[in-house]
Amino acid sequence: MPVPAQNQQYENFIIRYKQNIHGTFPYESDDTFQIVNDLFGILYVPMKDVPELELSSYSYSSIPRCYTYMDTGALSASGVTRLHEHPYLQLQGKGTLVAVIDSGIDYLHPAFHNGTRSKILSIWDQELEGEPNERIPFGREFTREQIERALASENPWEVVPSGDRNGHGTRCAATAAGYRIEKEGFSGAAPESELVIVRLKQAKMYLRDFYLLPQGADIFQEDDIMLALSYVLRVAQEQQMPLSICIGLGTSMGAHRGEGPLNEYINSIAAFTQNAVSVAAGNEGTARHHYLKELNQSVREDTVELRIGEKENTRGFMMEFWGDSPGSYYMMIQSPTGEQLSVSTSLKNSTQELSFVFVETKVLVNYIPIERRTGNTLIFMRFLHPASGIWKLQIEERMPGESRFQIWLPVRGMISDETYFLQPSPDFTITSPGDAEDAMTVTAYQHRDNSLFIQASRGYNVKNIVKPDFAAPGVGILTASTEPGREFVPATGTSLAAAQTTGIAALLFEWALVRGNEPYFTGNSVKHYLSRGAVREAGEIYPNPEWGYGRVDLYHTFELLT
Repeated sequence: MPVPAQNQQYENFIIRYKQNIHGTFPYESDDTFQIVNDLFGILYVPMKDVPELELSSYSYSSIPRCYTYMDTGALSASGVTRLHEHPYLQLQGKGTLVAVIDSGIDYLHPAFHNGTRSKILSIWDQELEGEPNERIPFGREFTREQIERALASENPWEVVPSGDRNGHGTRCAATAAGYRIEKEGFSGAAPESELVIVRLKQAKMYLRDFYLLPQGADIFQEDDIMLALSYVLRVAQEQQMPLSICIGLGTSMGAHRGEGPLNEYINSIAAFTQNAVSVAAGNEGTARHHYLKELNQSVREDTVELRIGEKENTRGFMMEFWGDSPGSYYMMIQSPTGEQLSVSTSLKNSTQELSFVFVETKVLVNYIPIERRTGNTLIFMRFLHPASGIWKLQIEERMPGESRFQIWLPVRGMISDETYFLQPSPDFTITSPGDAEDAMTVTAYQHRDNSLFIQASRGYNVKNIVKPDFAAPGVGILTASTEPGREFVPATGTSLAAAQTTGIAALLFEWALVRGNEPYFTGNSVKHYLSRGAVREAGEIYPNPEWGYGRVDLYHTFELLT
């Protein structure tokens, strides 16, 4: 039987175990509790012992959020090639470690091995069943020795049965740290870095059901990503190597303030020496999944128009309303037939069920007037088998003064393109954990004409922290492929821009830490160096919500150092 972390009959909760009102307790990891770091732990509880999952009964941040992929000749544009070939610097990432936390890796791809020599130090596959040990709480771990034995074997999958079903993790790993392959005109940003890989397991069915997410899509849990971070940090500490981490995943869940367990963990990692985290900004800029309205003394009401497509009818979808504190918000939901039902503001500790008569639709609503972490009003809505057409949300704010509310639909891949707001806002569409303050949040641009990737999410975050931090090439860049008969293909997305930045951070670590030029270099140091060296167009104001501080140019960063 799978361990609780992999068992579909257990629910997962992220808890702040050090904030225990009953005093200190000697916590230890076991089958039902897994320590992530000195603040967070994961609690696994049998489903039969847990009341029906609803936000009113738990802290919003204790239920794992769900994440998916952020993607749909670039090194020269980033100034990387000139540093690879510089007669004195010759930075290629030697002595550094690059971690990719994603869908896995095709370890047989030539971008990751030279004959039977693999550049992969280890793989933790969370999907496979295995015996937990002191290094991994579930799944299976494969060492470089095992990977190289597989490379030399006639049946490598019998030796290391870990792969990459989607290819996203392989693309990110190759972009960050793939070997240089001259005949293909390909190189990763840090071709001499070593790799540590985590293949994330798929989100449990109870979370997909709770959030009404597609059953067949690749979707990952917040707590599993946190455990993956803990693992790669441990590997780097054991190897005494600087670590550059790539997270090419994102979600639109949350208040977009940079808060939540995963975001807080990333902030703590980036503050310490030798660790940097690069995160995709997201591809939500043109998705029409965000609505924004400013209210004031004279404008106290608003009507939000939402088009729901036919593809949503088979299952449904969720969305989140976040109203700024200290406002007091009231909502009426109107179906395409004109039928109106009000959301109660008094039923704070239970799930409201709004059943429409003229369309076969139910809307489950949790109204949380003061969400614990943000202090904002959260209205969490789940539309079950919604009728297609134009739905309206009538919003009223009854407290005098200025206020603002925002609504986010799920990101691309978690909802059909047929469902969107009729008057959307592209602002504040940076996905989480890209809204984390200390992450290096990277947007994508077309390096051939220096134009912004049209689908790229726009900043800032809701607390007005500059996001994205900068842009890197992410449109039509050559990277590794898992398609039969095609080793390298062009690919697009902010996850690839984040992957290239991951490799660039490894080059900076090589210069600063491996060569001893800056012995206390942190992830924040990397971010500030790259922000300062970014290329900015004359006449533009920087930072800005589209480009952050400009286009990454590592060579220019080194020019400023001199």
